[in-house]
Amino acid sequence: MSKSGSNKPCVSVLGLGAMGSVLARTLLQAGYGVTVWNRSPERATALLQDGASLAREASEAINASNLIIICMIDKAVSQDVLSSLDPLLDMSGKTIVNMSTGTVDDVQRIAKRVNQHNGLYVDAGIMCYPKDIGEQHTTILYSGNSDAYHAHEATLKVLAGNPKFLGADPTACTPTYLALYAFYFGAFAAWLEGAVLASCAGVSVQDFKALSPIMSDMLVDGINTAADRIAASDFSGEQASVDVHVAGQEVVLDALQRANAPHASTDAYLSYCRLAQTAGMGELDIASLFKAMHP
Repeated sequence: MSKSGSNKPCVSVLGLGAMGSVLARTLLQAGYGVTVWNRSPERATALLQDGASLAREASEAINASNLIIICMIDKAVSQDVLSSLDPLLDMSGKTIVNMSTGTVDDVQRIAKRVNQHNGLYVDAGIMCYPKDIGEQHTTILYSGNSDAYHAHEATLKVLAGNPKFLGADPTACTPTYLALYAFYFGAFAAWLEGAVLASCAGVSVQDFKALSPIMSDMLVDGINTAADRIAASDFSGEQASVDVHVAGQEVVLDALQRANAPHASTDAYLSYCRLAQTAGMGELDIASLFKAMHP
C-alpha cells in the first residue's frame, strides 16, 4: 500500500507524544506517506502541515497502512485502544509494531488481541531519547513475528539505523529493554552523585564531564571482564576482592555524607557487596556479586 507518491510504503503512527511525533516526522522527512492518530487530535497540527494525513479514529489509521507503529504513554493505554476496535476489524497483512513501554503481561495480551484481528505483532523498545531518532547509531530492540519484522526492516531502520531483532518470541524484547534501562539509569544516578560531590569540592560540572570518560572507559572494561568471569565461573579475587571494594566504597560514602550529598546509589552498591560478604564471597572478585544478587 502506497499513497506517498513514491515506491515507499505508507506508515501509520498511533500516539503523538514527544517520541511518537518524532517517529512520524522522521518518516515524513524520509519520503514516506504517514497517517497519524492521537487521542488529542490537536497534537497532530504540526505534522499535518508537514504532509501527514490525520485519521479521526484508530481503526482508520490502521486501515490506512500495512505497517502501524504504536507509541503511547504505555502498553496499557495502547491495549485499551486496541480493545476498543470493532471486533470484526480485519488486520490481515498488517503489522503492528508497539514501541510503548510496558510489562511482559501487557505484551502477551496485546499480541493476542492483534492475532485475534488476524494481524502480525512485533514488540519494540526504543533505546534513546527523541533527539536520536533517525540516527545510524540509534538502537530499537524488536521481537515477534520474524517475517513481519524482516518485511518492514528497511522502514524501521529509517527510525534507528542499528536495530536489534531478538527473535520470534514477542515477550523477548520487553525484559531486555527494561534490563538495559535499569543499567543505564543506575549508572546515570551514580554519575549524578559523583557530579554533586565534585561540585561540593569546587569542581565544575563541565570539568567533571571532561574527566568522566576515565571511568566510563573503565566501566566498559569492567563489564566485559565481569561478563567473561561469570560465563567462565572464574571469580578469583586477584584484581580486587569484594572486601577491597567495600573498604573503598565506605570511604566514598563518608565523603558523600560529609558533603551532605545524596548517596542512594552508593548505598545500593555497598548493600550488594555486603550481600556477597554474607554469602562468604568476600575474597572473590567483584563479579561474584552477580551470584549473590541472583534469585
